[in-house]
Amino acid sequence: MSIIEKIFEIYREDYVCPKCLGRLFSVLGSGTTNEKRGEALLLNSAMEAHRNFLSKDKNVSNEGLRDLKILSENANFLIAQNVLRRENIEFQQQNPLVDCYLCQGIFNDLNKYAIAAHNAAKEIEYENFLIGCSPHAEVINREAQFKSKHNLIYAESLKTHFNREVGKIFEKTSNLPVEFKNPDIVFIFDLSFDGFSINTQIKSLFVYGRYKKLIRGIPQSKWFCRNCRGAGCEECDGTGRMYPTSVEEKISESFLKNCIPADSKFHGGGREDVDVRTLGNGRPFVLEIIEPKIRKIDLEFITKRVNKKNKNEIEISDLKFTNRKDMIKLKAGAEFSKKTYSALVEFETDIVNIFEGKLKELRENLINTIIVEKMPTRVLHRRADLIRKKKIFEIGGKIIDSKRANFSIKSIGGTYIKELIDGDEGRTSPSFSEIFGIRCKCIELDVINIEY
Repeated sequence: MSIIEKIFEIYREDYVCPKCLGRLFSVLGSGTTNEKRGEALLLNSAMEAHRNFLSKDKNVSNEGLRDLKILSENANFLIAQNVLRRENIEFQQQNPLVDCYLCQGIFNDLNKYAIAAHNAAKEIEYENFLIGCSPHAEVINREAQFKSKHNLIYAESLKTHFNREVGKIFEKTSNLPVEFKNPDIVFIFDLSFDGFSINTQIKSLFVYGRYKKLIRGIPQSKWFCRNCRGAGCEECDGTGRMYPTSVEEKISESFLKNCIPADSKFHGGGREDVDVRTLGNGRPFVLEIIEPKIRKIDLEFITKRVNKKNKNEIEISDLKFTNRKDMIKLKAGAEFSKKTYSALVEFETDIVNIFEGKLKELRENLINTIIVEKMPTRVLHRRADLIRKKKIFEIGGKIIDSKRANFSIKSIGGTYIKELIDGDEGRTSPSFSEIFGIRCKCIELDVINIEY
């Protein structure tokens, strides 16, 4: 069946607007719009019908008249109507308010969608955009059945046509570029035959930095009460929390005020225990600012603000904008980073006479040796009992008094240093306790340097 024969087959039963007609054959031909393609198909069909109508063969002429009436009455095509008027042939003109069988008027006025997008983003900063839509099932099913019925294999979907055409209008009226891979904002239109609604999806903003935790007793992220899980109970004095604040909250507070986001999420390059300080060059982190209405923020100003407000507690530096890909790399790289710790260790008995010899044994037995760690007893209540293998690179030590010494330990990221020292009742081996032959306990621990 030729394309023109297919056109008449369609219009014998249903009215389809030029935009939808064009997209039913959009794969065929290029360099034009679906609307212009649809109008061209109607014009070509009308010319062919008119030629047949003028034939001296009565049967062919009758077929031409039949087709002209189909185009005039069912397609509401003006050129075909003008032909019949000139020939003084009556026809039943279609009500111009009848909607297209496929789109039901969705494409009648595309400008209204662009206007709706502008209104939805009045208070949002963005430098590029993308248009998307989610047609209701009735819209999708009607089109699928129509294409199957008429064996239309060269069609473009309503969704693709809508996204492109509304995108072109919005690009022109906003004077902003469309961005397909990573747009600042996506406008999603919920389309039905009864109307539409619009939702916006705002791209997260990612800020990289480093933080120092200068005091003990603060967790890295929000820590909800184990008993009530945030609801509030006697155990947590109704706060729903184990600790009143966190590194995450102290850092994110200034961003929340400046960006007016829906929320934020803190991604650390590893984490330290609540009672551990992070000093030296600081721990790398990425703060994900979710759905920010303001994207242009002064990172130098925020750095000063956070550091001033949290003086002697939290200090941040090296803030810069980054992206989701680098955030994922940061989290994945924590396990392979190298960290240097300062550990204050307390011994069960006097170690003055054995310290130097045992320090040498520590180096011989631990440096460049695989340490086997079972999940520490202290965290088994919230983590799976896995076995991990870690590596120690450097160990230095200095005696303080008869039962205390300070150690410098450089290891692969994620090593449980406290358990490396006390052995966790044999769950970590070899350990300081195992090598010294007496009970060793880490009473203070600081992260001194983190290498990524």
